[in-house]
Amino acid sequence: MPQQEGHEAHRVFEQPTDAISFYSDFAQVLGTGNEVLLQFYETIPGSPGPEGRVEMVRTRLRATVMVLPKQATTIGKLLLKAEQGE
Repeated sequence: MPQQEGHEAHRVFEQPTDAISFYSDFAQVLGTGNEVLLQFYETIPGSPGPEGRVEMVRTRLRATVMVLPKQATTIGKLLLKAEQGE
């Protein structure tokens, strides 16, 4: 890449101490026509049964993100691009 003139800046991403982070292992996408909802869930396994197998799993909604259809299209394109390794 050619060297660009100007000032160099370093971006630092911070997370406030009161911010909540979680891992989502299940998500669903819903559309209403006017907005697209992205819902992220966390799966919590129950106690193992008598044979040592987990027989019940609880999935809890952790976050819902609402975006406009145009924004959802951009998110979809980025996900497809990532899947293709671009």
